[in-house]
Amino acid sequence: MSNFGRLPWFNFSQAEKQMSSKPAIMQPLATSDSEDVREEIVKRARAMIPDLIARQAETEERTYYGPETHEAFKEAGFYRILMPKKFGGLDLDVMTYYRVVQEIAIGCPSTAWQFCLGSAHAVTLCGMIDEDAQKEIFDLDEPFICAMTTRPQGEAHRQPNGDWILNGVFNFCSGAPYSSHFMSHTMGFEADGSEIGVITFVAPRSEWTMLDDWGGSLGLKGSGSHSLEFKDAHIPASYVNEDAMIITHRLPPKGQGGPDFDNPLYYGGTLSLWLLEPTALTLGMVKGALDECTMFMKKKTVPVPPITLKAENPDFQRWYGSAAAKIATAEAAYAIACEKWTEDARLNMQGRLTPDMTLEITSNVICGEVMEMCWEAMQLLYRVAGTTAIFNGQRWQRIYRDLSTARSHGFNTRFDQIHRDFAGRLLEEH
Repeated sequence: MSNFGRLPWFNFSQAEKQMSSKPAIMQPLATSDSEDVREEIVKRARAMIPDLIARQAETEERTYYGPETHEAFKEAGFYRILMPKKFGGLDLDVMTYYRVVQEIAIGCPSTAWQFCLGSAHAVTLCGMIDEDAQKEIFDLDEPFICAMTTRPQGEAHRQPNGDWILNGVFNFCSGAPYSSHFMSHTMGFEADGSEIGVITFVAPRSEWTMLDDWGGSLGLKGSGSHSLEFKDAHIPASYVNEDAMIITHRLPPKGQGGPDFDNPLYYGGTLSLWLLEPTALTLGMVKGALDECTMFMKKKTVPVPPITLKAENPDFQRWYGSAAAKIATAEAAYAIACEKWTEDARLNMQGRLTPDMTLEITSNVICGEVMEMCWEAMQLLYRVAGTTAIFNGQRWQRIYRDLSTARSHGFNTRFDQIHRDFAGRLLEEH
């Protein structure tokens, strides 16, 4: 769990002075069987917070994080956290990965969004295509990063040899700038023009052009959420799944068909994994806002008499304390969501998951509640921060803009149905 007092307080100018010009040289990580590697990789993310804060403005201006940050993430092993060991990954777990995501989001929400929505999809890939194709895709001289969208766009036509030709523009491809691959849905057609329906595909970078169309949103301006354009792109037959959608598919139990893994990670639900992503990001954002407000409480005075530090004023104490309590509760609940997701995946891997179990859907509804608590905490922290914190160039303003933009993401549309489904599952039990 977080320690709210653990971070040094950095405003933009202070952090800029401390920013390193080169990524630190990292020692090789120990075997993933060791608990030490989990703590070490989170520690590496935490150590990057000053640099990430200092680079926020340039990240927004560029619309994605820079090559120095990319190299630092690569050197630290972040891109390999969720990759299978047999393909060169660390083969870790969702809790370790999302702790790293939270630390990055404390430093720069845009950077964390781009990183997470590119690197998390190694898990999704392992459930969508066969193992020979996975082996080919993961055999890279660079990190495997895979931007992903779920809305079907464009068209793919099957060729006589079974491969596909894809055309179309795919929007909001967060993680695109450094992606080696892209995964999404499109409408599939036979060579004679007859419609097949929605298919899932994976495309290598050589097949698309990234459009210069990101950066105009209220927040997450540096999240690398550009559109990708495909013109007569070649997609191998082995990179296409005609029978499964990304957010509903999961691997069958180990030994019962499909790719084979020893880590339960790859047997979990894809929708629930998808919901863990923005929850970690939201939690990291509001923890960064709390860090800023801790500094405001200690250094800023109240605007009306009696003039005292905000830390000495009962109203500011109440707002700050209530926000901190919500964040602590959200962080504890998120850990439970990750535990339930992992247990669900483990039972599925072992062939012991039954339809009456509610582990996955409970993880989903917890994620929804965590994000609501984070948003409520942010409104309280807005009072603590005050007007001077929301001027252009201020770290707090960026966090608020970023979290507000996250509230508009498509994942928010899932929770009404998930709550109805959860109610139905509970009522069936009684």
